[in-house]
Amino acid sequence: MQSLRDKFEELRHRISQGREMDSTGAEPLFYLVFPVGEILEVKRHTRAWCAKLRNDGWNVILLSMAEAVQKVLRENKLRPLWLQSEHQILSQTEKTCRPIDFREINKTLAAALVEGNELQDLIESNLQVAESQHNSLLLITDLEALHPYLRINAIESKLQGRVRCPVVILYPGKREGKTSLRFLEFYPADPNYRSEHIG
Repeated sequence: MQSLRDKFEELRHRISQGREMDSTGAEPLFYLVFPVGEILEVKRHTRAWCAKLRNDGWNVILLSMAEAVQKVLRENKLRPLWLQSEHQILSQTEKTCRPIDFREINKTLAAALVEGNELQDLIESNLQVAESQHNSLLLITDLEALHPYLRINAIESKLQGRVRCPVVILYPGKREGKTSLRFLEFYPADPNYRSEHIG
């Protein structure tokens, strides 16, 4: 089993090769796949990895999915209604002593992230910044913040055919076969990724 260090070194190598493969039509999407138990370790290494990529000549544009999800949900026009409903649910829960059923709440938040274009627009604007600068790459972190709302392949499919600079995604999960990934190791294996997987 590869260590995080080995996976990152392989990623650096593949990214540098990817610059030469642009003319083949293959999109430079790279997933660095690591076990869920290493999420904190990856967070500790991210700053050093960015520095190494900068030393390799890359201009790193960093996008935290945790910050992106928070921004989209905070700026949603329905947020005041959500907060009011939350207050009502908490009051009702205190009276009935029943646990809160988060499924409906999660469906509402998922719809805000998926049906609106704000999250996709935020990702695309960061991608455009990276594409507009010489030797830039987009590094997407904190992918676990998408749970339980959506998975990154829904976003990746919307980007298909439009990625012109390397995009590196730090992916907590498990690799199965050549193209399948299991987000957070408990979602079903999904073979619909069109990217390179490392790890």
